[in-house]
Amino acid sequence: MTVFARCKCFLKTNIFVKEINQHIKYASDAQFVLEYSSVIQSAGLSVDETLKQVKEEVARRKNVFSDNKKRSEEIKIKYKRLHPEIFKLQENYFHEKFLEITKLVSNSSPDQLALQLEGNKQKRYYSFPVFSNKFCDLLLEELKNFENADVPKGRPNSMNKHGVLLDELGFNEEFLNAFRTEYLQPIAVKLFPEYVLDGLDTHKAFVVKYKIGEDVDLGWHHDNAEVTLNIALNEGFDEGSLYIGPMAGEGKGVAGSESTVEEYSHKKGWGLLHRGLQMHGAMPIEYGERYNMIIWARSSSVRNLNCPMCMKKPDLEPVDVGWGEGFTMCTS
Repeated sequence: MTVFARCKCFLKTNIFVKEINQHIKYASDAQFVLEYSSVIQSAGLSVDETLKQVKEEVARRKNVFSDNKKRSEEIKIKYKRLHPEIFKLQENYFHEKFLEITKLVSNSSPDQLALQLEGNKQKRYYSFPVFSNKFCDLLLEELKNFENADVPKGRPNSMNKHGVLLDELGFNEEFLNAFRTEYLQPIAVKLFPEYVLDGLDTHKAFVVKYKIGEDVDLGWHHDNAEVTLNIALNEGFDEGSLYIGPMAGEGKGVAGSESTVEEYSHKKGWGLLHRGLQMHGAMPIEYGERYNMIIWARSSSVRNLNCPMCMKKPDLEPVDVGWGEGFTMCTS
């Protein structure tokens, strides 16, 4: 029997501590103090307080999938949708250029497809319009309505404290599953075949929000995904551009190094498509609010061979609910 799973590193690696802008590992209190006390104290922080925050994140991760299911069930009962029609994918939500691109995919070579897209072909990240302005506006209204609703809310990850998990809101069943398999996967197969292999069989999708006084930027990192699509949902903000670097493990990849990092400016309705292991971050927003839909598309046939977070053959354990972290394993 094949079941979904997570790598055991999920509970002890890639825990983001914003105050020192660093992903850390946690195996024990003693290991943490020995390895990180110096950098924490240099930042003027309390080691004990930082350790407490890290252990709270580890505790959150232990129950993240069951907690996600509980919130989803409560939201389904209590939350009144503002625009119920947008929860089912329809072609008129897409930008006309995106529909043109999807029609070209089956009869185009990778190079021919890449010519239809903006971005950096050599570094293999691509940009193109995805959603219409009208759909972006409707989705943003729904998200703000949800934020103001008296229902439980999960947050995207340890880096993004402000945002919405789209599966909890109910977008998976009739929107995101179809979008992943019918639209995103055919494009990814052509551009990143080695990161798709047998298919993009799961995803994690969420919306991140940046605003002065909340999350304003995003540290240097790579994603827990084989393929990432990042779609801007609005205008009316200043700065907040992405910076994009090499693949994780290739050279230093230091944020701010002009030789390795390029800037990408958001455009409403446009998506940035890149490999999950491509290093990137977000510059501080200086005015307004920025909302982006992030889709982490995952291929179990790829990640079962190498975990993108610990960069090793995954040490898997089954999960009781949901897709886990997109791995699969056989149980007797």
